[in-house]
Amino acid sequence: MKKLTALLFSALIILLVGCRTGTRVETPSPHPPTPAQEPSGEYEYTQPEPENYVSVTPMIALTFDDGPWVYTDHILDLLEQHNARATFFVLGYRVEWRPGTVTRAVDMGSEIASHTWTHLDLTRLSDEEIIYQIQAASAVIESVIGYSPRIYRPPFGLTTDRVQQISAHLGYSIVNWTLDTLDWRYRDADTIYNAIMSTVQSGDVILLHDIYPSTVQAMERVIPSLIAEGYQLVTVSELLTYFYGELEPGVVYGRLTEPELASN
Repeated sequence: MKKLTALLFSALIILLVGCRTGTRVETPSPHPPTPAQEPSGEYEYTQPEPENYVSVTPMIALTFDDGPWVYTDHILDLLEQHNARATFFVLGYRVEWRPGTVTRAVDMGSEIASHTWTHLDLTRLSDEEIIYQIQAASAVIESVIGYSPRIYRPPFGLTTDRVQQISAHLGYSIVNWTLDTLDWRYRDADTIYNAIMSTVQSGDVILLHDIYPSTVQAMERVIPSLIAEGYQLVTVSELLTYFYGELEPGVVYGRLTEPELASN
């Protein structure tokens, strides 16, 4: 009798969970990305479906690659001034040079994540080399901030099934972007500003680099302009978790908007 009661109770719980109701605004699912260059072998990418694609406050994530560098602290000054947050995808060997900058970013509420150890194309490396690039960067980040981020951005945004499988085994999710400013190419503050402000929308993950003075100059206008338009500037983990729920290891979030020009 107790066993039958337990089974009936379990069935009731499953029925209730399956029948949850709520208001959900449907929007078109994101388009799948194209690799920046076609790696050898099969490449198949499926963008996860958003769980909740409309936020009460429109939000975007500014992400900065290749630091920390001499200009990173000025970006942190701007974020602090405007009570905003961002994510910095750092190179492991540069973290060793500027641990104070990394610590400051975390203390301010911004996010530090890995961009691998030395910015090599993971799709061209052996399994052991891929593991080293990911794990070495995570280890030095952990030594500075006390924990290892569970997301990383592969150099050039390139990945394959093999890279994703290794990432999943190691417990890392992969984060690319939805809006590429091409700041590395143009290196002009006005061009960077217009690239963002003319196309930005809630949910964007914006690709930038904190190693160019022109990017810092653009942020002097971009950050207050985005806030004035009602955007909340959050970390990429905050944004993706809001849209997708808990991030899954080995899954790629974000897409390449101009893959043939990607240079991050």
